[in-house]
This record gives sequence, structure tokens and C-alpha cells, in this order.
Amino acid sequence: MVSVEQIRLLEKKVRGAVDHIELLKEENRSLKSRLEHYENRISELEKLIESFKQDQSEIEKGILTALEELNRLEDELDTSADQAPTVEAAMPEETEESPGDTEETETEDSEKNEEEELESEESRTGELDIF
Repeated sequence: MVSVEQIRLLEKKVRGAVDHIELLKEENRSLKSRLEHYENRISELEKLIESFKQDQSEIEKGILTALEELNRLEDELDTSADQAPTVEAAMPEETEESPGDTEETETEDSEKNEEEELESEESRTGELDIF
């Protein structure tokens, strides 16, 4: 026969099992909610990654275009530098200058070279002289 004590013990175990099931159900809801949140976040991040990939592609194209332009300009400069000596060689020589003219020309050339060096230094440092 089943005693009252055995029924109470059974009832206690059933209540414990029901409480445990409720706790597991709550944990399950919580985990499903977090999963949904994480799935939404993953979707947002995937869109962001795709956007970055597109931007990266545009940046790479821009850089390649700029490099091609620089190469073209460099080739043009090389071509014009190669042609410059032939133009000077084709020009007739200047008439002889008096000694006073030579000194003035050398002084002007020296001043121009100094100015060019200063401008070159400024362009390398990125500073501008506004005065």
C-alpha cells in the first residue's frame, strides 16, 4: 500500500520538477530573445561589411586611377626632358656678352636657383609662405 508520506514525497518531487521546467522555459525564452538580437546584429554587420567592401573597391579604383595619371605625367615629363636638350642644341648660340653682362646673368641665375630651392623645401615640408 501507498502511504501518505510516499504521496507527499511524490508531490514534492513533482513540484520541484514543475518549478525546474518553468525555470528552463524562462531560460529558453531568454536565450531565444538573445539569439534573435544577435541574428539582427549579424545582419547589420553583414550589411556594413558589404558597404565597406564596396567603398574599398571604389577607393582602390581611385588610387589606381591616380597612379595611372601620375605615371602618365611622369612619362610626359620624361619625354619632354628628353626632347628639351635637342631644342637647346638646335638654337643658335648667343652672341658674346660683355664681362658685366655675364656677372649680372650669373647673379640672376643664382637668385633664381635659391628661390627654387626655397620653394622646393617649402613644398616638401608642406608649409606655405604667405608673406
